[in-house]
Amino acid sequence: MDTAEQIVSETGDTVYLEVGLHNGYGAAQRMYVKRGYIPDGQGVLYKGEVCLPYHPCRNDDDLTLRFSKQLKQGR
Repeated sequence: MDTAEQIVSETGDTVYLEVGLHNGYGAAQRMYVKRGYIPDGQGVLYKGEVCLPYHPCRNDDDLTLRFSKQLKQGR
């Protein structure tokens, strides 16, 4: 993650990522939060589309949440 963030900092100031929501992604979810990533506020996505309230979806690899992290200036 340090290397990816360093590469992004050379051309931008924000890193974006998506992570699955089932428990198989638990370690990744925790790591991203500990590294300062926050949800983007759009809610859950299914197959890349925002899941509207009460819309059916499956808790599989396509159910995700987007996160972003603002990188520090002068990195």
